[in-house]
Amino acid sequence: MVAPTMHVFAEENLGDPIEIKVDVVYPAPIVVVAFPATTVVRTLAQHGEAIQGIHKHLLGVPIQEELSALRFRVEVAEAENASLRATIRTIETIETVTRNHEGLDHIEIEHQLASVQESHHQDREDFEKLKELVTSQFGQRS
Repeated sequence: MVAPTMHVFAEENLGDPIEIKVDVVYPAPIVVVAFPATTVVRTLAQHGEAIQGIHKHLLGVPIQEELSALRFRVEVAEAENASLRATIRTIETIETVTRNHEGLDHIEIEHQLASVQESHHQDREDFEKLKELVTSQFGQRS
């Protein structure tokens, strides 16, 4: 195949030609495919029958009943979730109150323990004084 040649002149020296070669590729011709009219009519009829069968099947499906049942189940689940959330909030409140009371009870027990320890310390001092008094009054016996 002979490539066509095009002459382009350079701007610096307009008299000198530059040779550029271009390969021209021709696309392959597209083949037109024709179906016989009987094939097209038969295929359309088959598709029409299939669509009618699907349509009849869909008419037999109890979609509304299923949707109603699903909506009811969703409502029941939402009510259960609300109840569980309320129960959780109640438990959290009880735990908070219990923790507060435990803290107060702990403080009260520490105060009572300190009081008992102070009383025990005072009783020892009193016992020592009583022991000294008895010893000094009656003298020591061997």
